Amino acid sequence: MKKYILPISAVLFIALSAFAANPIKITGPIKITGSDIISKDIQYALTPLLKQNAIETEFNMGGSFLGTKALDNKSADIAIIAIPNGAKKPKDLMLFPIAFKHAVVAVNIANPIEEISTAQLARIYSARTAKRVESWQDLDINNASLKNIMPLTTSLSDPIIVEMFRYIALKGQPIGSWVNITKSRNEALAILKGNNSAIAVVGKIENQDMLKILAISLSEGTDSNRYAFRPDRDNIFNGDYPLAIPFYVAVKKSEVPRLKSILKLILSDEVASTLDSSDFISVPKNSRKKSIFELDIVK
Repeated sequence: MKKYILPISAVLFIALSAFAANPIKITGPIKITGSDIISKDIQYALTPLLKQNAIETEFNMGGSFLGTKALDNKSADIAIIAIPNGAKKPKDLMLFPIAFKHAVVAVNIANPIEEISTAQLARIYSARTAKRVESWQDLDINNASLKNIMPLTTSLSDPIIVEMFRYIALKGQPIGSWVNITKSRNEALAILKGNNSAIAVVGKIENQDMLKILAISLSEGTDSNRYAFRPDRDNIFNGDYPLAIPFYVAVKKSEVPRLKSILKLILSDEVASTLDSSDFISVPKNSRKKSIFELDIVK
């Protein structure tokens, strides 16, 4: 096993040394396009780094589909796009994972439930479910303090969370009229803290006081015995946690040598830290290291 360590290290050292010795200066404004969902956060994270490195950029984030098209017709240099798990990835592009947007299913801390399946969530939330679940007893959660299920979600403040939840858990079906649509995530969480029978689909939760975040299993049509996973970084990155959408940095391979320095900035620890302080979760550091290695060996 040891005989492979030296060649790999040597390749990495040579690639890094060659780039350091012969850096390619970026000229003209670099056009960055892609998802409007991550637009504000990625610009906030990148702007100080771009200024420090004297890299001129133009952002035009109108959506992932338009971003991919812009790369294809060469009207943009770099795109940051969302690609749902299982969806077909665009051809002729190098893709580097950068972050995730995820939905969280939470209940009051007093609720004994620990995990739930997407099929069970559909029976609670979907307007077109064949057999609606209205009580916790229907989910085999027997507790005298629990009444009928009070489903909550957000709308005005977290529209992407609601759409993600509908797309993945409800198979695109509308949410039932009995679901309480709160004005904000904070309102939904306040209700959860004061109601043992409530359940909420919201975005990233930082303060879990009086709350319990459920593990979720992916099930097709019926409740299954698949493993349930919590929304931590590794589970989301590995694709085990179902209610998440990955975002990628996309670029044409032929453009990598010219854009390498700015691509490394996008994949930097500084950008990852800023994304982690927002509603996104950055990919693990080892993934970003792998992406940077792949950038360095492109000729």
